[in-house]
Amino acid sequence: MFAAAMLQLLSGFWGGRVLVVWGVLLLLLPRLTHAQRSIDSLRQALRATPADTEQVKTALRLSTALAATDTAQARLVAAQALRQSKRLGYTYGQAHSWLQLSALHLIGHRFRPARQAAGRAGQVAAPLLRQAPGSLRVRRLLAGIANNLGSAADQQGRVAAATRYYLQAAGYLEGTPETAVLLTVYSNLGRNFQLLRQPEQATRYWRRAVAAGGSASRPELLPAYLQLAAWHLQQQHPDSALYLLQLARTLRPESSLYAGEYYGALGQYYLFQQEPERAYPALQRAATYATRKGDPAYQARLLFSLGQMEAQLGNTSKAVELLRNSLQLLQGLHDMEQEAAVLTALGRVAEANSQYQAALGYVRRSQSLRDSLAATTVRQQVNQLETQYRTRQQTQQLRQLRQQQQAQQLAFRQQRRLTTVYLLLAVVLGAAVLLALGLLRHRRRLARQQQELQQQRIRQLEQEQELRAAQAVLQGQEEERRRVARDLHDGLGGMLSTVKLYLGTLRSRHPLPAPATELLGQSVEHLDSSISELRRVARNLMPEALLALGLAQAVQDFCDALRRAGQVQLELHLHGLDTRLPPTIETGVYRIVQELLNNVVKHARASHILVQLMRHDALLHVVVEDDGQGFDPTLASSGVGLRNLQARAEQMGGQLTFESEINQGTTATLTLLLSAADAAPQSFSLTSS
Repeated sequence: MFAAAMLQLLSGFWGGRVLVVWGVLLLLLPRLTHAQRSIDSLRQALRATPADTEQVKTALRLSTALAATDTAQARLVAAQALRQSKRLGYTYGQAHSWLQLSALHLIGHRFRPARQAAGRAGQVAAPLLRQAPGSLRVRRLLAGIANNLGSAADQQGRVAAATRYYLQAAGYLEGTPETAVLLTVYSNLGRNFQLLRQPEQATRYWRRAVAAGGSASRPELLPAYLQLAAWHLQQQHPDSALYLLQLARTLRPESSLYAGEYYGALGQYYLFQQEPERAYPALQRAATYATRKGDPAYQARLLFSLGQMEAQLGNTSKAVELLRNSLQLLQGLHDMEQEAAVLTALGRVAEANSQYQAALGYVRRSQSLRDSLAATTVRQQVNQLETQYRTRQQTQQLRQLRQQQQAQQLAFRQQRRLTTVYLLLAVVLGAAVLLALGLLRHRRRLARQQQELQQQRIRQLEQEQELRAAQAVLQGQEEERRRVARDLHDGLGGMLSTVKLYLGTLRSRHPLPAPATELLGQSVEHLDSSISELRRVARNLMPEALLALGLAQAVQDFCDALRRAGQVQLELHLHGLDTRLPPTIETGVYRIVQELLNNVVKHARASHILVQLMRHDALLHVVVEDDGQGFDPTLASSGVGLRNLQARAEQMGGQLTFESEINQGTTATLTLLLSAADAAPQSFSLTSS
């Protein structure tokens, strides 16, 4: 019973915490670990380094090293790095300093300044991505910013926004060799699904974090191991939890940012095994590490549980001391639910020691907090305590007040009777008039609603007819393109090849005069050019790769052709397109990408193009970004080409948007939510007609 009660109290320890900073603080930590520098040596290096960008990097390394033990000092050093970066005009240093401050605020549960600092980091880092879209360190920086914004949104209860930020962070890093921040993002997604009571999804992301780590010796795996261990304890699987804690132990948690969480999870395991004598020192060590790190919320929860254990063991004075310390920490955190739990525990300890007046005070304070949380059970306990301490004098005063109230009610009833007699006729007449008006209005409203419903049905039918007509037109266009491409390739292409063969045979078998030979050679060269142009036109009408190999290969071939033309530098990123999509979806997306790239090459005067096709489950995301001359979307929205592209996207159930400014480039984004049938793997024939 003792172990079960303690486990219930501790079940919220890890689940209520956010993994926010592990991957972010590791942006500089690998170099620090490799050099084996102590905090003192970093301070000496900071004083000796000239006031340049190297001094900013040294300050950020020192802030990272201090984060696990002294977050207040770490914030001062990060603020120093920010000031120096601004003086030097060092943009990357500014963004990194803001990100470091955001992570440190999250450790201390200061979520509003954390969100503001992450937003400033994103504003500073945005130009860096446009300048170097393929830079790994810029993508790692943007992933850390998105992760911290997601963590802050989590604490504000905006789960959907947090999930979008986490997916954005994963999109920056998936497919790259950088996994430190990616492990943190997967851990945070697992925690979100745990809070949403979807344990299967939560464990899937935690296990994905372990798989992404690749090696059990990587320190970034520590948060995922601890989360999985806590989940296995909740599922009554202590052996699996012990195995994960042993893996976590090999990562030297004492020197990490999550030393307190490790010993907290170890204490949960010992309580589950009914070993309170081993659980108590583990929880004490967890509280010590939480104090060093400057995490008052976690420290308050640990002190609360230690106080509960002391109360169970009969150590009243020690229990009261621990519970009061927990209450003092909670008063500055606005965690009313936990604060009410501590006050309730203090009230029970006082009541068990016959200190009824103190118990009443604690329970009243707890009731005030729980009233704000719509709790009714504590209010009943307070009423019971007030009944026990109510004196005879208070009872007499209450009786007198009730008698006065009864006399006033009698006078009011007499006055109401007189008023009712005079107003009865007026009320009846007024009610009849109101009833008639109400019936008339109700009939008019019903008629208007029926008319609106009919008009709405008519509009829906018209829209459906327009959509079917547009789909039929597009399907007919694609079929006609396929037929024309086949006729050109098989018919006219075959005839031209035969003519070339005849001319070659004529030149080899029948010697001709020199002028005739030269003219014949020029004719063969022009014939080769015509065959190549014919094949290019046929491929543009309907690429064979799209039919045989799918969307990814067709886009790859088209981008390779643009690269070979040498007009522009083009970078292509493909993710999640291993399985085929329905032919209509693949054809529609390919046509949109083809038209967007042709427009960039013809009109944008761009030197670099970035193309991204990413698929996450049922969400297909396509981005075409260039650094060209741009345009005003408000003025170009009436263009026929853009309207046709947007209409094609809407007919597939998607949305195509444009973001552009004059001389600032253009970003076209296609978002398509696939249906269950579209998202399922498709089977295709490898031959095309």
